[in-house]
Amino acid sequence: MKTIAISRTFLTALSVTTLMLALLVPGSAAHAQAEKMAVPVLGVVDTDRILQESLAAKGVRLERDKYANQYQAQVKEMEGTLRTEDQELSQQRGVLAPEVFQQRAQGFQQKLADFQTQLQDKQERLDFAFQQAMQEIGNTIMVVSSEIAKERGINAVMARSQLMIFDPSMDITVPVLEKLNERLASVAFQNPETLQRQGAEGAAAGAAN
Repeated sequence: MKTIAISRTFLTALSVTTLMLALLVPGSAAHAQAEKMAVPVLGVVDTDRILQESLAAKGVRLERDKYANQYQAQVKEMEGTLRTEDQELSQQRGVLAPEVFQQRAQGFQQKLADFQTQLQDKQERLDFAFQQAMQEIGNTIMVVSSEIAKERGINAVMARSQLMIFDPSMDITVPVLEKLNERLASVAFQNPETLQRQGAEGAAAGAAN
């Protein structure tokens, strides 16, 4: 006999009092109400797998990596420039007037601070573009899962990560993945450089919370 485990999320959704009444007082109103409730028919979707293997998700990661590699090259070039300036400034310490050296040192520190700010801005924009694209995929997964569930007489779908044990026959990941690839083979990835600053800041604030 196959063993089917129901998640704790489902169990905690039911009132303990209602369960006791339904079991101990068969003629009660609670029991009558329980008889009218739909019998849960669960489906399971491995969303982590889908977000790794779907065509759209693979395309999104490729786009993200493309920009990340461009930024990495820019960082490497700028780091080299700053390192050279720092060495030159150190060599000038003994030959420049103290006030002149201090002025140049402050200018260098400001350039370094600006560089770090630019790096953070680029990362926030890239993260926001990535999140937007993945959110579109996630929304489509919900729609496709609902359609597959309806076709198979399933009235509740749960993520694989929420379950420790379940009957393999409940898993609808493959048909959801196949339908997702048909419905959404690719997702437009926004250019991080043209994103509104407010949007990027909103994504960073959300990640921090």
